Amino acid sequence: MAAIIPIPFQEKVTIRTRTGMSGEIVTAEELRPHPFLADRENHVICSAVYDILQDTPNPFLMYFFAPVGFGKTHLAEGLLLSWLMRHPGKSGKCLSAHQFAREWANAQRLKKPQEFFGEYHSLDFFILEDIQELTTHAATQKQLVQTLDLLTKRGSRILLTGNQPISAIPFEAQLTSRLHQGVAIRIQLPGIETRSAILRLPEHSKNVPISDMALGEFVELAEKEELSVGEMIQRFQKMEWIRKTNREMEILPEKVSEVFAENGVPREITIPQIAKLAAKFYRVKLSDLRSKSRKTTLVTVRSIIYYMARRLTAATLDEIGLYFNGRDHSTILHGCTQAEILIQNDEEVRRCVQYLYSELRMGESGSGPQNQV
Repeated sequence: MAAIIPIPFQEKVTIRTRTGMSGEIVTAEELRPHPFLADRENHVICSAVYDILQDTPNPFLMYFFAPVGFGKTHLAEGLLLSWLMRHPGKSGKCLSAHQFAREWANAQRLKKPQEFFGEYHSLDFFILEDIQELTTHAATQKQLVQTLDLLTKRGSRILLTGNQPISAIPFEAQLTSRLHQGVAIRIQLPGIETRSAILRLPEHSKNVPISDMALGEFVELAEKEELSVGEMIQRFQKMEWIRKTNREMEILPEKVSEVFAENGVPREITIPQIAKLAAKFYRVKLSDLRSKSRKTTLVTVRSIIYYMARRLTAATLDEIGLYFNGRDHSTILHGCTQAEILIQNDEEVRRCVQYLYSELRMGESGSGPQNQV
């Protein structure tokens, strides 16, 4: 049996509740346990994490890479929060390469590059995710090189993540050179024991009645299909929704086989499919989503659809706008940006995106969680 290594991370969660007769929405943040579980295949990642958390990690620049769904964001966000808790008074920031490029572009447009420099070049811990997004941003790559040089000189911690090895990403020579000065570590797929332990975590298994036999069948099939952790969790949620829809007492082993069999044939994802599922989750009319209404809920749902369509379909911004009765491409781009912010800060939006990914990858539009807005 593999020795499972738990990294005791926490996550910051935004809770929204309605209070009083007026139904006013109150938001609050709280910390929740959010451990990262690894086995012997990922012991190098664990060693790197503990090195970063120390006062004098060596090397200062690390690069974690793996496809989508392997836990890079979980590691990055958990690592930053843990590091800041251990080092009160220090500064740190975790953001996507897309956000970094947008902030640099805004600083240039507003002629305030010094404010940008002041924020980023004084960080004690800098985490940049999905750096492959910068391959078409030559100017931002140059700025990133300058940022890495200054942060390295002042002894700051640097963690970058991406979806493939550095040598496979067509960066400018300067940036490639800087990245090769650090240590690159691949995140590996977890084994059966680790998959079982992940699904047994409270955030995944709470109130999910599943027998040991069914869980064993599930993780064996997940490993056989080489599902990422993200894909495995989405399929697990799918099974729970099917159980509730069919009013069954628990997830049965035969249902596990059926669900995996249903997902053997990939299919093309379309904007209408995404829109229909999002409308179902939020219990709004599809016609209202495509209307000119600016109600807060409709604006939020549209932004989620823009975001998902841009990542899961080949549609251009103009084509997405055309589906929504001719909205301008700048409106679509702004909506995508707003969705990214909501995904980071709003638990309900994150659940919606998880639901959409699960349903679309499963190949059918089954019943989602019952949710009130």
